[in-house]
Amino acid sequence: MDKPNRHNNHILETESNKFFNFQVPNEWYVDKPEHDYGIDYVVNIVTNNQVTGLSFSVQLKSKIKEKNDDFAIISLKHSTLGLFNTKIEPVLLVAYIQDEKEAYWCWYNELEFDLTSSQKTYSINIPKANKLSQIDWNPISKYVQNIFSVKMLVEGIKTLEYDEISNSQILAWKYYFSKDYEKSIFYFKNLLEENPNDIAVLEGLAQSQYNTFHYKEAINNINRTIELAGTPNQYLTKACILAEDGMQNGIKGKIIEAKNIFKEFLNQDNTQFIYHYNYANTLSRLGYNEEAISHFGLCLKLNPNFEQAWKNLGQVYFDIKEHDKELNCYDKALRINPLLPQALFSKGVTLSRIYNRDEEGLSLMLKAVGNDEKMLLEYQYTYFGIAYAYEKLDNIKEALNWVNKGLDHYPEDIAYLNFKSNLLIENWKNNDWLIDEALRFFEFRLELENDYKSLYSILLIKHLKDERQIFGLIKKHTSIFRELSFESIKDCEISLSENIVFLLHYDRYLHFRNSHSIFRYSDHLISELFIVSIEFWEVLDFIFAKSFSNSIAQYFKSKDSGIIVRTILDDLEIATKAIKLIFAETDFSQEDAIKVMAHVCAEFPTIITREFGTQAGMITGVLGIDKPATEIELSEEWLGKLHEQSLIEMNRKLKLLKED
Repeated sequence: MDKPNRHNNHILETESNKFFNFQVPNEWYVDKPEHDYGIDYVVNIVTNNQVTGLSFSVQLKSKIKEKNDDFAIISLKHSTLGLFNTKIEPVLLVAYIQDEKEAYWCWYNELEFDLTSSQKTYSINIPKANKLSQIDWNPISKYVQNIFSVKMLVEGIKTLEYDEISNSQILAWKYYFSKDYEKSIFYFKNLLEENPNDIAVLEGLAQSQYNTFHYKEAINNINRTIELAGTPNQYLTKACILAEDGMQNGIKGKIIEAKNIFKEFLNQDNTQFIYHYNYANTLSRLGYNEEAISHFGLCLKLNPNFEQAWKNLGQVYFDIKEHDKELNCYDKALRINPLLPQALFSKGVTLSRIYNRDEEGLSLMLKAVGNDEKMLLEYQYTYFGIAYAYEKLDNIKEALNWVNKGLDHYPEDIAYLNFKSNLLIENWKNNDWLIDEALRFFEFRLELENDYKSLYSILLIKHLKDERQIFGLIKKHTSIFRELSFESIKDCEISLSENIVFLLHYDRYLHFRNSHSIFRYSDHLISELFIVSIEFWEVLDFIFAKSFSNSIAQYFKSKDSGIIVRTILDDLEIATKAIKLIFAETDFSQEDAIKVMAHVCAEFPTIITREFGTQAGMITGVLGIDKPATEIELSEEWLGKLHEQSLIEMNRKLKLLKED
């Protein structure tokens, strides 16, 4: 009976694995990853029976024979090289040749490839001079130390002598290398109690605090190292901490300080890609986009495989609205590292927000946070991007879910607050399940920041019709009605419940009023015969606020610029009601009463037409649209009606003419 034969490939693989493992020092230990996605082994370096935390990855290839006398030639996939590019630890490439009973090695980190190309496989020549059987592992250990030192920005790692340092030091660095920064902070702090001036430990502590977003402590400790040593690497670390702190927390001064330090490095040596990269990042955050693009370009010319630089260059193109170039940058970053979370997420945002490819964009964003959950904490508006895409897809529940997650972390962030406000305002009427949450949120926001739009929403949701109660809420939460009484509003026949739309854009109105004070119209009404009351100006202010806000609201509904002037004109028609409050006393002589009536009836319409023109100009300017021809809308009929109503209201006040 035939027995199963073992395939030659399996035999070759087993033989090559045994050969490699036999060469590794007995003290070191070798891990085999559960899934082989380009890494066959992770070799952990051990000194004096202490695990150092230093390691390197191994890609092992095997061949029966090699025709080339000088090199062992292996082929690796583009995706595999992209994986190598993402690793902190160096990658050792090993080729085992069965006929020669020998393996050859080289470091991937010392090879040059352009991973932004569409090439699917790459041939690699491993020098046969590098025999694995003759390798000296001491230089290998030092090489790994140097790579960790460069990539983790701690110069002191290069000089660590593991034969001489304590177990506590080994533990501290082990946790640091494995990115368990909370534990490394604990051990570094303990070590500093014994030796407060240990420069390497101070550097490690500063970097650990930097990576856990404790920027204040990180700066304090890197400054201590600079006082003790002042090496270029320490200044570079300081600049990185300042830049990240400034970018994360919106502190412009720190970004400028970091930029200036990075520039000094470039002045001394412009051949280092990382110097151009760091400088470009600060330039882009400060709005120097063209200069940032130039330095990202220089960075990528020196190192075309720096995926994070491609991603950040794409962000600059997003900022200047060159979205085709932006997506091209993300695609190059993703060719190098298909799982780069920041590139996946940024591409998803742009596909959704700019190109309206919402499902595709959302899929990329969710993939990004699935690959790296830390993104949700490291980037403040990650939740926002996902919520926005869900809203565009009319998935209100998921949009609300994600914006709530954002607010859990950033409860006072104005972008999240406004997003949720708008989401609830637009959807609570058609979704009963939203009403309770909407009311709770708007009451919270009103208490948090006296938000006018929230007060508007509360009044709508509660269907509040009690005019006195509405008056009290408006007086409490706005700057209107400081002197005005509820009885005066009633006398002016103004329904507050029908005019609460003024709250929708009251913040914009206040900004407008700040530069165009309502008292600029005082000159029109100055008279020796009376003093204009504050109540008159407050009612007029309320009417003006309503016309201003309502016209913006109507424009957003229709996108018709003509509706702005029509709405303002319609809402200003009730302005003549304020004339009842223009002055308190009416015991004028007949001659003075006639003068007062003539004066007010001539000047009041001028105030209203001036306000109309000013509002129309300001609103269209703020919205960035062309101002409609106001003189066309300001018809003789409308002006005639305004003059007529002014006369009627003044006569009701002064009772000079017999009313029909």
